Amino acid sequence: MMSSTDPSQGEDETIDMLFHLSRRSQAMVDRLISCLDRMEQVDPDADRLKDVFELDFLAIRMRRNDESLLVLAGGESARIRRDPVSLVEVLHGARSEVEDYRRVEFGVIDESLMVAAPVVNDLVHLLAELFDNAAAFSPPDSTILVEARKVADRAVLLIEDRGIGMGAQRLRELNQRLSHPSPVTAATVRQMGIEVVSRLAQRHEIRVELEPAGDRGIAASVVLPSHALV
Repeated sequence: MMSSTDPSQGEDETIDMLFHLSRRSQAMVDRLISCLDRMEQVDPDADRLKDVFELDFLAIRMRRNDESLLVLAGGESARIRRDPVSLVEVLHGARSEVEDYRRVEFGVIDESLMVAAPVVNDLVHLLAELFDNAAAFSPPDSTILVEARKVADRAVLLIEDRGIGMGAQRLRELNQRLSHPSPVTAATVRQMGIEVVSRLAQRHEIRVELEPAGDRGIAASVVLPSHALV
């Protein structure tokens, strides 16, 4: 018989709670975004439009937060893609969800790369989390360089910041978490970004690894397998 203190039971209850909270909040945020979109189309006042655009951006950030909770709960996005999307468009979509989006610069990007429809939304989410992380741990006046190229039948993306860097032990710990998602606990939710990246990467067999970048900073490499591409 399972005891009332069984850790797996507690984790199941936490996952169920995250799932339902995420779904309820998502429905409200989607309605908010629809209302803001209508306001953007009919209101000609430039000052009011600026405020509406800012609210729209915050709503998009809220939606990603809800989707992060859903990922931790093992759920998938309700938004469904029917067609493949260019990697360039995926990168622009991820950048648009980052508060410091002006700092994210694109270097050499292979414009021939196309992402398979089932992977698109999760890849946008994964990259937005990595962009956010790079911005949070680097000087506010520095840039985050993103490049992507095709290597054999895969795609390799590099996201490089110019922050303070990271010790070897800490890098090993984070790379371990990126390759092996942790059980859902309160600590997991507090450090949601890396756990979400880990789960999204595992879902599509994407490899994400952190490594030192030059004299300072960190580079995140993202390797997309052949089945994630068209």
